[in-house]
Amino acid sequence: MLESEKKIFLIINLSFFGDILLTNALCQNIKKNYPDSKIVFCVNKPFYDAAKYQLYVDDVICMDKRGNHSGFLGLLRFIHNCPYRNKIDTAFVIYGNDRGIILSYFLGAKNIFSGSKNITKYLLTKNFFDFDDYQSMQDINGNFIKALTGKKSDVVPIKYIPNVENDAFIEKFSNEYKGKELVALCTTSKNKEKDMPVQTATEIVEKLTNAGKVVIYVGAGEEAKIYTDSMKQSGCTNFVDLTDKTTINQLAGVLQICKGLISVDTGTMHLACAVGTPVAAVFYKTDMIARWAPRDFLYKSVVIDRDYSAQYICDKFNSMF
Repeated sequence: MLESEKKIFLIINLSFFGDILLTNALCQNIKKNYPDSKIVFCVNKPFYDAAKYQLYVDDVICMDKRGNHSGFLGLLRFIHNCPYRNKIDTAFVIYGNDRGIILSYFLGAKNIFSGSKNITKYLLTKNFFDFDDYQSMQDINGNFIKALTGKKSDVVPIKYIPNVENDAFIEKFSNEYKGKELVALCTTSKNKEKDMPVQTATEIVEKLTNAGKVVIYVGAGEEAKIYTDSMKQSGCTNFVDLTDKTTINQLAGVLQICKGLISVDTGTMHLACAVGTPVAAVFYKTDMIARWAPRDFLYKSVVIDRDYSAQYICDKFNSMF
């Protein structure tokens, strides 16, 4: 089939890192039902890598919401320059935000499906499905395919395939820690209520180090930097600090090298699942578990939802092996 003859599906997810990864369930269900299709992912510019290396994603277009594409004029600029304008068969707008719905409409998508419940959806989209049978966000995302097939989606593990061949950072990291047992640690999120207490993290580092493991701290942003500074000021320095030192693609490569990850509820947790790295997921907000936690029938994982002591977390982590 010629490239120009392929049915083009546009997935719009302008949310955050983990949300984008969980949308891979939809990508897999599209390809299962439409194997000759082309899947184009539209994301906010900082999360280009999160979409690009997902299984079955063929192309990624970025919206620079805080820069070139901010405001109404920026939206018009994006639409005018989009290479897929008037070529899209179906657009799926994840979370149904108004910007994504309007974008799909003016890009000329023949079908627009959205999870939104606001007036914009009813004016501009088709909505032949509901999500009542699903709790998990990745299953909700995957079930968008029901809008076209009339059948429930397959429940599948998300997949991310990092491109780290000839990557100088990953090559150096891999050589430096070759033969050592690495455990990644991620303790911060975009919601402080979900973050791990610094004291717990320092105790985890001590226990893992005493067990002969090398702790790789992974994080991004100012909050993660403040957090690791607090750990170091408390005397905990026996860990490798990769805060803000990797791209998303490189982070995936690091996680693949690690034996496992201990993480709070954040995008890094989902990335580890997507590359097949075992995860001990620490949920300080237990009401988030049903929607966001990795499930052990899809991933090698454990969920920690009660005893949050460093010893218990380490014991649960070790129970996976």
